[in-house]
Amino acid sequence: MRPPWSLPILLSAILAACPSASRADGPPAGASRVEEVAGRLPREVGDAARRWLREDDKEFRSLLAFSPAELEQEVMVRLASEPAAAGFVLGRLPSEPPATALLVLKVIAVDGFWADQAGVGVALEALARSAVDADLMLACLDAERRVDARRMREVLTARIAAARKAGDTGTLGELAAADERWEMLERGASLPGFMRRPPGVFGVKPPGQRLRVVGMGDFGTGSGGQKAVAAAIAAMGRARPFDLGLTFGDNFYPSGMTGTDDPRWRDWWEAPYGPLGIAFYPTLGNHEWYSDDGAASEIAYRSPTWRFPAPYYSFTAGPVQFFALDTTEISEAEVLWLDRAIASSTARWKVAYGHHPIFAPERNAKAGRYMEYMRARLWPLLRGRVDAYLCGHQHAMARMEPRDGVHFFMSGGGGAPLGKVSGKAPGTEFAESSFGFLTLDADQALMRIAMFDGDGRPLDSEDISK
Repeated sequence: MRPPWSLPILLSAILAACPSASRADGPPAGASRVEEVAGRLPREVGDAARRWLREDDKEFRSLLAFSPAELEQEVMVRLASEPAAAGFVLGRLPSEPPATALLVLKVIAVDGFWADQAGVGVALEALARSAVDADLMLACLDAERRVDARRMREVLTARIAAARKAGDTGTLGELAAADERWEMLERGASLPGFMRRPPGVFGVKPPGQRLRVVGMGDFGTGSGGQKAVAAAIAAMGRARPFDLGLTFGDNFYPSGMTGTDDPRWRDWWEAPYGPLGIAFYPTLGNHEWYSDDGAASEIAYRSPTWRFPAPYYSFTAGPVQFFALDTTEISEAEVLWLDRAIASSTARWKVAYGHHPIFAPERNAKAGRYMEYMRARLWPLLRGRVDAYLCGHQHAMARMEPRDGVHFFMSGGGGAPLGKVSGKAPGTEFAESSFGFLTLDADQALMRIAMFDGDGRPLDSEDISK
């Protein structure tokens, strides 16, 4: 099963102006919001918006703040996520400016339904051949490769499901390894097989000892926010040292590191976090997978402060066993590994951590589509089997109500620009759009997870006992 969502980034924030087209007449007095939006668009795009856009009144009201050129671009991007509008989008794409086409192609490259659209490969190849803009040509080829690979993987996915149903563990393991190779082909990422294999469970602190951990996600920007959070962590560490650190993905923006010699290792990692004198055990976020080498660079980097053996792995520290996950796409191989790893654990506390939340204070229903995937793919493996799940992705700090014995904490305020959260979302215990980090303290009797803002002031905490 592969994620159904489009790129979880604010596409509207990177809209570039494009030449205006002839406009349809303005809307009559008293027109609905969709009519107001449609009336500001070229006639064909306006008709498509009327037919296929499914937005609430608030969403349409936000669209009215765009300039005409930005509005057309935003609507085309949104239409690219609507299966019923696929034919219109493909037909319209050659007449759109390169800036708009590039954004639409990002959606086509990752939205799963495009693999089943008739004529998509022919249309993308034709656009690639006719494109004058080199970036547009390459984006067409990349999207076509992803769509074709996804379509071929459907054969493998069906075989995996059949092997599961038949209880054929030998065939299932063989197919799972093959599926992970196809996943890399679809992504276009450079991560050879030996770098994808998780090591055996390793220990970093004897099980009888108390444990103190710091964790943060969505941080590597070099911004003032990142520096402030790092300084607050360092100050807390001086007062009461940490044993180790965790990262919850999106470690470096915009698309991971370019290599192990990228100067940002020095400026955005070693300088702010090296003074803690501890090793961090990272996970990958979606931004690490946005480039060919982003994930591989982070796994290949070697430092006393950075220990990243594979995209997913497990280790013990004091009374806790940690399960570090790659959640951008959860391969069948990762599912099999995690199921075995949790089943064989004898640790007092079991804590899983990764980038994407399973439950979150999400404001936007479309942006929350990735949680449907997480609940289908990851949640059955964790519910009733681990004590906590830690994550980032949303650039905020939050805690959700426990479910089936699992406690949920989000620490995505490590330094990237903050996002909005909804304290009224179902199941939200605490949510704040704030820079910050979390700490985890554990002994045999109690595990305490606390969140702090960018200045180190307490935000929220929960004590977990059993």
